[in-house]
Amino acid sequence: MGPDKPYYQSKDQLNKAFPFKIMRYSSTEMKQPMHIHDYIQIVYVLHGVCNHQLRGKSLTASRGDIFIIAPHIEHSLSAIEDKAFEVVIVDFIPLLIQEQLKPFSDTLYPLLQHSDEDPLIPFIHHSWLHFGKNKQVFVEQLLQDIQDEFEHKEVGFEHSILLNLAKLLILVDREYRKAKRKPAKQPALADQQPMDEVKRYIYDNFSQDIPLEHGAFIANMAPAYFSYLFKKETGQTFVDFVTEVRIERAMELIRRDTHTITQIGFQVGFHHLSHFIRTFKKRCGITPTEYKKTFGNRP
Repeated sequence: MGPDKPYYQSKDQLNKAFPFKIMRYSSTEMKQPMHIHDYIQIVYVLHGVCNHQLRGKSLTASRGDIFIIAPHIEHSLSAIEDKAFEVVIVDFIPLLIQEQLKPFSDTLYPLLQHSDEDPLIPFIHHSWLHFGKNKQVFVEQLLQDIQDEFEHKEVGFEHSILLNLAKLLILVDREYRKAKRKPAKQPALADQQPMDEVKRYIYDNFSQDIPLEHGAFIANMAPAYFSYLFKKETGQTFVDFVTEVRIERAMELIRRDTHTITQIGFQVGFHHLSHFIRTFKKRCGITPTEYKKTFGNRP
């Protein structure tokens, strides 16, 4: 590996007696170079958004996104336009968890061992999964429990860490299996149902950054084809649909008149007030302040 692509080895990065490490990292400036390591790394996004370069793809990641980076896979994390983000990073060698994961060898092993020959790879080739809101709290509690055990090192902490790590990976396995079963649905619903799921996801998560890749992943489609099909079925581009949902929610909050315009802009997913005002006026013909004067304090 050339000097421009660092190679991290477990013998240097992890404890020999218990080759495992967990840390939280937050930044507005992080810009990792592309690198590889000979151990498994799990990255879970807790807050904010960041960019993850993985297997030739550039992905915008936000809360609920989890990446399982197998040994010898090039990847890097970086901040986006000085936006703050926080991630949990877990490092361990495959052997550490091998016994606990034997029942899941057909789906988890390709993720953990970089098996490009596996027939599932077209589906999971990004090593990326998004947990919905109903699973995020559970995942984050598991990670917190693992970190507490790792930091306090009470008697038996290694066993507790491995149990919780196995729970996390089993949950990942079940989510992948669930998504893999989607194509088996009735042909008449094959195209429409994924789009319904994507739209539900947007309605539930409009306050977060939602890149097109998220929608494509949920629909189990290539991004280009997903973009084409989404516009064909909804009459709008993916970005326009997300924006419309945000503006409709903003209009509802303005009518209630319980928050400031700035607060509402951030609540519905806009990072800059000026962008919110421009977008609102473009969609509604008037500014949020003008809309508030006319329709404020209405149900």
